[in-house]
Order: sequence, then C-alpha cells, then structure tokens
Amino acid sequence: MKIFVKVLQGDGCMLEVEESTKIADVKKQIEINMKIPIAQQTLVLFGKTLSDEQTVGFYPKIKDGTKVHLVIKKPDTLEFVLGKFLQKYYSEKQIKLIIDEFMKDFHNKVHSLSLDDLERIATSYLSDEHA
Repeated sequence: MKIFVKVLQGDGCMLEVEESTKIADVKKQIEINMKIPIAQQTLVLFGKTLSDEQTVGFYPKIKDGTKVHLVIKKPDTLEFVLGKFLQKYYSEKQIKLIIDEFMKDFHNKVHSLSLDDLERIATSYLSDEHA
C-alpha cells in the first residue's frame, strides 16, 4: 500500500509499505527519501504518535493513500547537551559559567580556522563515513 508522509508547511513523500512494515522501518525510508535523521522524526496519525515497535498493520486507520504527518524535532544544541551532562556534577550557576566559557573558547577557535582547515576537517569526516 502507499502512504503519504506530509511535513507541516513543507514537503512530503509517498512511501510503499506493507502491513508488516515496522514504523521504525518507515522512518528509515523517510530518512533516505527526505534526508531527515530518524532521531528527529515523530510520525503522527489523527493526533496519535506512532510507536517505532509497532507495524503499519497495528494501526487500522492506515490504509492505502493515508496521510501520515511528520513532526520534525529540532536537534539538541551543544549548550543543551553540555548542560545535561554537567548537571550530574555541578550546580546550575557553575554550569552556566562553564558553558559560557566553553562556548566563547569554541567560537574563538572556530573563527581562527582557515578555509583550508575547514575543508580538511570536512573531507576527513567524509572519508571516515565511507570507511
């Protein structure tokens, strides 16, 4: 059966699925077709979030031609991730100071890189990805 995945105020895509297809596998297809990481995807049908562990057939309202909505979650910021990690060890006031200093240092170091440095970093990550 074909389902249409629609992003609010955005593009969409048509996917070919079976009743036995897991929702997690639908998200993999979306990642391939729409270049949206799985971690940022939430699929919603009639206001209900679809569970990754369930199959398409588990949801009787999903039929040929059904429109499923894709909610895209913003990725966590570097500051948020650092804050979450640091809260195990420091007070809120200490965390703010640490993150402020870290981000200042980070921005200064990034701004000091040449275009050649940035290209070398980018190509090294690309070559690691293909290895």
